[in-house]
Amino acid sequence: MSTGVETTPILEPLRYPEQDPKLASKRFLDLASIVGPGFILASVTIGNGEVFQATRGGAVFGYTILWTFVLGAIFKATVTYAAGRYMVITGEHPFARMGHLLPGVGQRGIGRHWLAVFFGTLAAVCFPAWSVAYILALSQWTPWVITGSQEPWLWAGIAWSLIAYVTLWVKNFSFVENLQTAVVGLLVFFSVVALIVSQPDLGAMVRGLFLPEIPSAYPEWVQQKFPDVAAVAIPVEILAYIGALGGGIYDYIGYIGTFREKTWGMLGRADNADINLQLQALGKGELIPIAMDEENLARSGHGVKAVKIDSVSSFTAVGIFAITFMVLGVVILGTDGLQEVPGNNNILTAQAAFFTTIHPVLKYLYMVAMWAVFWGSQQALLTTTYPYTFREAFAPAFPAVANPANWGKVKLGVATYTLGVAIFLAFTGVSYTTVIAFAGLLGGVFALGLWGFILLFTEYKVLPKQLRMKPFLQVLLIISSVLMTVMGLIGLYQFFF
Repeated sequence: MSTGVETTPILEPLRYPEQDPKLASKRFLDLASIVGPGFILASVTIGNGEVFQATRGGAVFGYTILWTFVLGAIFKATVTYAAGRYMVITGEHPFARMGHLLPGVGQRGIGRHWLAVFFGTLAAVCFPAWSVAYILALSQWTPWVITGSQEPWLWAGIAWSLIAYVTLWVKNFSFVENLQTAVVGLLVFFSVVALIVSQPDLGAMVRGLFLPEIPSAYPEWVQQKFPDVAAVAIPVEILAYIGALGGGIYDYIGYIGTFREKTWGMLGRADNADINLQLQALGKGELIPIAMDEENLARSGHGVKAVKIDSVSSFTAVGIFAITFMVLGVVILGTDGLQEVPGNNNILTAQAAFFTTIHPVLKYLYMVAMWAVFWGSQQALLTTTYPYTFREAFAPAFPAVANPANWGKVKLGVATYTLGVAIFLAFTGVSYTTVIAFAGLLGGVFALGLWGFILLFTEYKVLPKQLRMKPFLQVLLIISSVLMTVMGLIGLYQFFF
C-alpha cells in the first residue's frame, strides 16, 4: 500500500510529527476529548459481557466473584494498551512485525507470517459465535416488546441482523449511531441510580473486590431451580464471564487498527504507509530506527499518552458497568432477591427489574436500550469491527487485503461469512450460553493471553530501550498473559471435556 510519496531507504532515525497540543495539557476537558476508539469498543461489547454475564454472575455467586471482573478488566486493558502503545510508537500494527520475530518459510505469504494468520484464524472462528449470540438475543427481544412473550421469534432475530448487514451500503449512519449512544448513556445513568436505590451490602462488596475467593458449589436454589446452570463446571462459568467482559482478540486487533485514523505518535506522519513498507525491509534483530533526542522522545510520550487515556477510560467504563450490573444481579435477582438467573430462555428480560425498582416506566427505556445494545453491536461488528480485525490480521500474509481499493470487498466478505455462519448456527439450535462461553474462552481469554507474550517479545526485540514499557507494566503484562493463557486452557479443556 502506498500513499504515492516516493519511498527511499531509511537512512535517518524516524522522527515524530508535532502532536495535538491537548496531549500536553493537564486540563480534564482537553484529555477527555482525546477518547475515541476505546469507547466505541466498550459500547459494542456491553450486551453479552456486562448486561448478561455480569448480571448472571452476580445472581448466581453473589459478591464473592466481584474481583474477577476487576482483574479481567485490568488484564485486558494491559494487553490492549501494550498493542496500541507499540502501534503509535512505530506506526505499524503489531501483527505486521510478527513475521520478523519467529522462524518461518520464505520471505512473504503464510510461510513467513504464519503467526499473524494463526491469531487471525482464532479471531475469525469467533466471529460467527458472537453474531449468532446477537441473533438469539434479538429473537427474544422482539416478541417480548411486541407481545410480552419470551417465546423466541428466530425469524425476527435474523431479520434484524440482515438489516444490520444492509447498512454496509449506507454511507452516513451517524444519526442512528448518535441515538444509540444517547440511549446507552441513559441506561448507564439509570443503572447507577438503580444501584444506589438497591442499597447493596457495601461490606460484602469490599470483601468481594479485595478478598479473592472461588465458590466451591452453586447455591442450593440454583441447583434446584436452574439445573442447566448448575451443570456447568464452575471454572468454565466464571471464566466465561471474564471472556465476554469488554471483548477479546476478535475486537482488539481491529480496535488497534482504527488508530490509523488518528494522528497519535508516528501515525501522524503523512508518509506513514511508506514508512511501514520500509520497516518491512529491516533485518532480523534490527531495532526500529527512531531518533532518541529529548524532543522526539517527548512527542513519542504524548502519542503513548493518548493510547493510555483511551485504554484506561474505556476499560474503566467497562469495569464500572460490569460491577454495577453484577451488584444489581446480587441484590435483585440473587439469593435474597427474585432468585432468577438470566439464561438461554431469558437473555435480557430479567434485568428489566433493575429499572422498574426506580419507576415502572423505565422498563420501556430498558427495552429501547437493549435494542441499541444488541442490534447496535451486531451492526458494528458486521460493518466495522470484524472487517478491521480481518484486515489487520491477514494483510501481512495477503497484502491485497490492505489495498484501499479492496476495502469494500473485504467488508462485504467478512460480513457475509460472519452472518452466514451465524444464521446457520441459529438454525442448528445452538444455545446462547454455549456460543458466548466458547468464543469468550477462546478469543477473550486464551488467545488474548498468548498475544500478550508476543507483544512483550516484540517490544524487547525491536524497540530501543528508552521506548519500552516501564518494568511495572512489563511485569503486569507478564502476569496478565500467564494467567489468561492458563485460565483459557483450563476453561477450554473443561468446556470440551
